Amino acid sequence: MARSQRRSDGTLSLEGRRFEIPARYRHLERVWVRYARWDLGAVDLVDPHTGAILGALYPLDKHRNADGQRRRLDAAPVEAAAPVDPAGPTLEIAPLLRQLMADYAATGLPPAYLPLRQPDEEDPTR
Repeated sequence: MARSQRRSDGTLSLEGRRFEIPARYRHLERVWVRYARWDLGAVDLVDPHTGAILGALYPLDKHRNADGQRRRLDAAPVEAAAPVDPAGPTLEIAPLLRQLMADYAATGLPPAYLPLRQPDEEDPTR
């Protein structure tokens, strides 16, 4: 069952009770949970694609949450994007492909031809 995560405190509501979502999943806007309505002591966070259990969700401890002491969260990991060239993307040839193209050009064979043996080897059937 899909639920929306509260961005302010990283919780969600199930059957009128609030559950904490582990900090490593705080970047998810919608989370999928699996639980039995009669037993809210076992609520699992699941992967929607595979159904694998990612972790357990625990009820929000209101007394501990009310004391106001919070531990500092590390910044969510963000992948560094390559700088964008305003003139448009530049296409570079991969190094291995560049080497293969140079090898083909040196043999004089067309690029689509893949030899079964190296050009310097002799044919043993001759």
